[in-house]
Parts: sequence; structure tokens; C-alpha cells
Amino acid sequence: MYRLMMRLGAGMALGIALQGPASASPEPSMVPIDVIQPSSPAPVRSESGSHLLYKLRLTSFASRDLLLDGIEAIDAGSGKVIARFSADALASMVGSPGLRSASDTPCLLRAGGFVIVYLDIVLEPGMPVPSALRHRISVASPVPGSPTRVFTTPALAVSTNTPVVLGAPVRGSGWLAANALSNSSDHRRAIAVVDGMARIAQRYAIDFVKLDAQGRAFTGAAQQNGNWAGFGTGILAVADGIVETASDDLPDNQPGSPPAYRVTPSTIGGNHVVLLLPSGHRVFYGHLRAGSLRVKPGDTVRRGQVIGELGNSGQSDAPHLHIHVSDAPSPLAADGQPYVFERFGLQGHVPSLAVLETGEGWARPRGEKVALRLAELPDDLAVIDFGH
Repeated sequence: MYRLMMRLGAGMALGIALQGPASASPEPSMVPIDVIQPSSPAPVRSESGSHLLYKLRLTSFASRDLLLDGIEAIDAGSGKVIARFSADALASMVGSPGLRSASDTPCLLRAGGFVIVYLDIVLEPGMPVPSALRHRISVASPVPGSPTRVFTTPALAVSTNTPVVLGAPVRGSGWLAANALSNSSDHRRAIAVVDGMARIAQRYAIDFVKLDAQGRAFTGAAQQNGNWAGFGTGILAVADGIVETASDDLPDNQPGSPPAYRVTPSTIGGNHVVLLLPSGHRVFYGHLRAGSLRVKPGDTVRRGQVIGELGNSGQSDAPHLHIHVSDAPSPLAADGQPYVFERFGLQGHVPSLAVLETGEGWARPRGEKVALRLAELPDDLAVIDFGH
């Protein structure tokens, strides 16, 4: 889919936090930053390694602005730094929900305000997954020459749960994994506040767009759904399960145009199916073709069964399949859960999503073989083959 510190007085508290050199004693940190860590992140494998996707919420109890100067992720067991992010790197990882305009200093932590830091710790293939993480956080005053202060968070356990393993959601080759596994995709940061809770249901979501044999998403006029290679393609059950919710009464949109109807929490996914797995996970299929569903709530389905067709409904501007796994049937009021596909072939990578804006297509490098990938999630912009 295309968001108690002891009451010493504010001045005194800030003075303790920011004046003088860092102490070598085991005294507790008095840096006035409250860090909310998530529940245990779980590793998800891809071609680039094992990803730990999670976020930190940093709230300032200081009376004046501060700057986030750096973050280190540390293996809590060995004490080894496994990832280091400078202020420059953090500039693209920090979000300030609620602000109408972007700040010239994205790492600015306003007095009494908060930021969200979106982290993607990538462990290279063969690198062990730590059982817990600590974060060493550096902050400074925007005043030139002010000292930088450092504090370390309590340990954050890393989940030992295995991601749910799914079968193919579609058949064939040329499936572009758009807005897929990465730290910068639209899905990764799609925070929705529903019933007083802020969650990211789409943390691991993928938009699958079909490319034809010439690497084109469409031929002819892009404004017609029928000219898109994937429109009407059969969508498959990725596992045995029960259809929890299903709807296909919304019309398909015209590509490149906004939806013809009001987008609400119930219509954002368009025509959709929610498949309840025996494990309790929900698989959400969105943007299906109007009138194409072959299942209804309560139906039991088997892996590989056709349940509907790819369409362009809901908050969608081009035909594609949106799929994600979560802990509740709502497309927004849920927490995204990690998953992997049992197997797929990696055909290559497109340089950007611009391939979806022209009819020129994507040329796969000559001689490059399709690489078999097992129990992984495709990285963003990968083109994959789900076989027949």
C-alpha cells in the first residue's frame, strides 16, 4: 500500500546530563532521554543476511533541544558492537510523527518531544544472532562546542521464534517485490494509530507487481487495468487455513488515479482475504479484483488453492498484490509478524520502482542464472520466480 525522572528542576537535570566529562564510575545515567524498546525482534533471513527490524522511541525530558548523535547496537552477551550508526546515517532513519514539515536537522530531539528511530540490523550470512541487544546512544546540545553524553539501554531480548513459512502467493516468474524488506520502504514506517494504539501491521509487507517476459509492468496505455501484466492473475492460498474475512464488492481503480471512493480502515486494503493459519497468524491479501473471490468467510482452504485474482482496489494506484502477516485480521490494527517463503528463484533486481512508470521494461543481465532461495523473504526490488 502506496506512520520518572526525579523532580530536581529542569535546569539542574539538564546540567547533570550535559556538563563535564563522561564518568567512568558505575553511576546510573542522568541523560534525560526515555527510551521505549519494542517487544523482542525476530530475525528474518534474506539474501543479504538476517534482518532484525524494530524501532526505538526516544522521548526528551530536557528543557531544551538535543541532538541525536549516534547509536550503536551491541551484542549484550559478548559486548561486541554489531552495528554502528552515525548522525549522518541516522538522518534517514529518524521519524518525527505529527510534524507537518521536515526539519533541517532530522536528528533534532525537541524539548519535551520524541522521535522514532527505525532500525534494521543486518547480520551477514553465517554471523550468529545475539540473544539480546543493548543500545549505546549519544546525544548532544545543538550549541557548538557542547559535550556529547552517552548512555546505554537495558538489554532487549531477541526472539527465538521461527518466522512462519509460507508457500507461493502466485505462480510464475517476473514478480517484482516492491516496497519489500528494507529499512526505507513505505510499509516499514506505516504507523497507524487505531483505538489508542500505534502499530505497524505492514512491517514485513510486500507489493508484488508482475513483469512480463520483456520486463514490462504494462503495455499500451498504463491507465487501463487490463494492460498490466498481473491484472487478473490467480492468487493462491499460501498455507492451509480458514478464511476469516473476505470481501470483493469494491470497484477496481483506474491506474494512476486516486480511489473513486473514500478510503477508510475497512476499505484501505480494497477487496481482500484474511487467512487464519493454525498457528494463529493472519495472512492479509489486499487489492484483489472486484468480484473475483472464490472463497467466503468460514471456508477451509488448502495451500496452493486459487482464492481470487490480482486487482487494483482500495488504496492502490496500479494492479498489484499486497501481502503481509500479522497477529489480527485488521489491515491496520495489528502488529506485523515475520514470515518467509519456503522457496523461490531470485532472477535479479530492478534499479528502482521507475520501471513501473514507463513501458520500457527491465532487462535482466544476460547469462545471470536464477538463484534458488530457501526460507527467505525477498529484499526490496528483487524480481523473483515462484515456479509453476
